[in-house]
Amino acid sequence: MPSVFGKDSKRKELINNLHLVYEKIEREQSIPLGDFPKIERMQDILRNMDFTKFRPLDRRLIERIDKMLSEDVPRLMSMIPQEEHAYLQLNSQSESGNAPSGNTIFSDQQETPFSIGGIEGINAGIGEHEWIVERSKHEYDQVFVQLSPQNGKITGASAKQEMIKSKLPNNVLGRIWKLSDIDKDGMLDIDEWALSQHL
Repeated sequence: MPSVFGKDSKRKELINNLHLVYEKIEREQSIPLGDFPKIERMQDILRNMDFTKFRPLDRRLIERIDKMLSEDVPRLMSMIPQEEHAYLQLNSQSESGNAPSGNTIFSDQQETPFSIGGIEGINAGIGEHEWIVERSKHEYDQVFVQLSPQNGKITGASAKQEMIKSKLPNNVLGRIWKLSDIDKDGMLDIDEWALSQHL
């Protein structure tokens, strides 16, 4: 009977200190906290779980998933050019005079002199002659060189180790990768790397 109580108290302690478990996993596995479920929700779920049915961590499975996320998913994503297609379609409609009615996210940005050069976020640098990434490119280039590029490019695995330091959620980092990998070869050259760091 005492062993049952011991396990139960250990279980309660683990659930109550779940934030420490999250922090440890974040540190050891380089997973941003934004990718974890909400602590309160997870604690509620764990209170009703039988911990004896949990399987131990399979390191090989983690390695396979890591490889899939860093190599296979970007390769698959490059086969689905949805955004590029939508952009080209929108451009062809506007050139032929058949632009969709209503406002687009850019429709009012270019109509006032206040927006040119003074926009932040996605529109930073509109109306400027210099590529906005050039402002910090020297810093980005130094990091790129430290990542030991091969034939002028770094792999997804190399870039990932640096990009996760931002602590952005993986879905955001994946989106940044997709936007930065201009030639869709699954690797980043020095300019693509600079773009990823700017984003």
